[in-house]
Amino acid sequence: MKIILSSLFLIALSSLQAQNVADYKYVIVPQLFKDFVKEDYQLNTGLKTALRKKDYEVVNENSIPLDVQINPCLATKANIENTSVAFKNKLKVTFTDCNNNVISTYEGSSKEKDFTKGYQEALTFAMNQVGKQNAKDLPVTKTENTTTIKETTNKVVTQVSNKTVENKNVYKSNGKNYTTASTNNNEFVLIDQENSQVIAQFYPAAQQNIFHVTVISQNGNYQTIGYLNGNNIIIEYKTGDKSWSTTTYSK
Repeated sequence: MKIILSSLFLIALSSLQAQNVADYKYVIVPQLFKDFVKEDYQLNTGLKTALRKKDYEVVNENSIPLDVQINPCLATKANIENTSVAFKNKLKVTFTDCNNNVISTYEGSSKEKDFTKGYQEALTFAMNQVGKQNAKDLPVTKTENTTTIKETTNKVVTQVSNKTVENKNVYKSNGKNYTTASTNNNEFVLIDQENSQVIAQFYPAAQQNIFHVTVISQNGNYQTIGYLNGNNIIIEYKTGDKSWSTTTYSK
């Protein structure tokens, strides 16, 4: 029960951090939108341009900044949905948080018959409703004990940049080397040494040696469970909608 309550607390805390897209510094924009897979109509470029004009930092799904890797709730994810009706090009721009909850939605429409021009005009109308980025004072804590993401990031970067990582902090899995870096109050991250990318962040659960884990994935971050077992770090990775498998990282 304590583990469940702890997990619910983290989710609730993250949702309180930002209530509007303007509260976010980062916006993740996917390469393709599901409703426009066959033809993009330059919507990806148009959305990125509109966001940058409003001072947002646009993030590519395959190149996540370190502070967002450590705390995925610093970013919102954008999507464009096709809501067109007869004789009118319509779309909806939706922003979701790290728990996939919708935080802001903006609609635009155009009577322009040319699809590219029509969708671009509709996107302009929708984005005109979006406020400028105003996330400078946003608190980014993940636990009751307050710490800023800047402090956490600096600590991780310092350890990753240290080329003489002690052997006791090196773990191996599938022929690759990984290292750990402490962040705050028994929290730590697991880092791929080859590219200095954080692949998972661990938060202590109520039971000893069990952790709530945020897995950093190109297909989308998700929550899972991790364990410490002697010299091994074990993570339960999602392999399907309802299937999981464990990966062991050993010293």
